Amino acid sequence: MFLSNMKALYFAIISFVFFACFTTAFAQQDSLPVLPQTAADAENDFNMILLGMRNYDGSVQSGEGECLYTFRQPGVPDNYSTWKARLTFDPWHTRMEFEDGVSNNKQTPNTTILSTPSGTLEIVSPKTGEPSYRFQRETTGLDASRSWVDPRRWLRIADGQDIPTYLKERNFRILKSEFFNGFPCYVLEARHPNQQEDSFERIWVSPELGLRYLQYENRSLSEADSADGHIKKGTSTIRRVRLSYGLHGEDAWFVTNGIAETFWIDSTGAEHLISRTTIETQNFVVNHGIPPEVFTVDIPDNTTIQVGAEGKKLSREEFRQWYGEIHYEGVKLIETDN
Repeated sequence: MFLSNMKALYFAIISFVFFACFTTAFAQQDSLPVLPQTAADAENDFNMILLGMRNYDGSVQSGEGECLYTFRQPGVPDNYSTWKARLTFDPWHTRMEFEDGVSNNKQTPNTTILSTPSGTLEIVSPKTGEPSYRFQRETTGLDASRSWVDPRRWLRIADGQDIPTYLKERNFRILKSEFFNGFPCYVLEARHPNQQEDSFERIWVSPELGLRYLQYENRSLSEADSADGHIKKGTSTIRRVRLSYGLHGEDAWFVTNGIAETFWIDSTGAEHLISRTTIETQNFVVNHGIPPEVFTVDIPDNTTIQVGAEGKKLSREEFRQWYGEIHYEGVKLIETDN
């Protein structure tokens, strides 16, 4: 056992040193990353970039702060959303407290969402009347717009997939190196199969910012006419996401601002805005201790909890007993007798 542990430690040290040397080599201040000269070098450098991404992804273990999200669609006044939330998370729990929300020009009630590997509890607190409780076995209870209030969602190109996995599965390759917002970056690209030459995905990755991405672009052809008929099937469209980061400690880079825009492109190459989404974080603290009680809730007596997937309503005691049977060991969002 001792020998096995020593071998594992030796491998970890060698891997760390190799990765440190690799990042130092392509992260010289004010200089562009050196591009690989052979196919073998290109494959090796690409894999090291993915390894570095995974390494830095694990550098943020917990966080707490305010998030402000907006969504606008020009020319459609009712298609407008603003969400303000306080986010708290650790590796197993997420707590989001929404307030002052507006969706489709309507004020939304304050909502608290507690998520664990066991499921998600949503508490809606209207200005008048009693709060309502709803539990789902899925690990997220956020709708399509509110999921983007969590800045960690912006660090995933595809929902539920981390960036290294996505880049690997989509066959991204190193295209070039260039500066973006003053930072030297690798530009990685994947071509869309069965589409025209200018259909592609690109991502700008900065070695100086912990291999976080600064920009992502996805240019493709629309697969159908838009609902208003303005954009026809086969029209070129582009989705562009840009992020800024703040450094916490030595290597924990976390989102400070983000903007995601979708455009359609006319025959002259001009871009026309379809929609714009923004995220801003404020007063964020990263990698600090969070008391376990932050991620639990006391359900009052005489409360009915709607259990989504099962389609039934449970009393407080019934829910406590049922939840005590299905929660993950050591990960709870309510106090149980277990």
